[in-house]
Amino acid sequence: MLNVSGTAAWACPYTDFPLVEIRADRPVRVWTNRIRGAHAVAVHGDRVAFYGGYGEERDRLAHGELTEASVEPTDVGLLTLPDGSAPGRPRVVARGSRIYVQAKPFTAWGVFDLND
Repeated sequence: MLNVSGTAAWACPYTDFPLVEIRADRPVRVWTNRIRGAHAVAVHGDRVAFYGGYGEERDRLAHGELTEASVEPTDVGLLTLPDGSAPGRPRVVARGSRIYVQAKPFTAWGVFDLND
């Protein structure tokens, strides 16, 4: 997964899923991360949110805080559509503090904003 925000790129590569921040003006930063299989990551300051996971966690929305060396999980829930249903197999894109989700019939985007 990849998120681009301003001059930073954020990634959470398979298989250990560390959170990685890449900027042109400073060394790459890496945080260990226990949240596995996410499809999108949003970052705002020292807060982070991961959407998705494996199996029953595919609609998981996990929040965490960045410490010096790790992502510390703070809360976990399920992302639902405005009508309360699960998104199913949505299209997902993350930019900055936002995670955009588009469920079938793929006509409108929902937005989760970590900044709110």
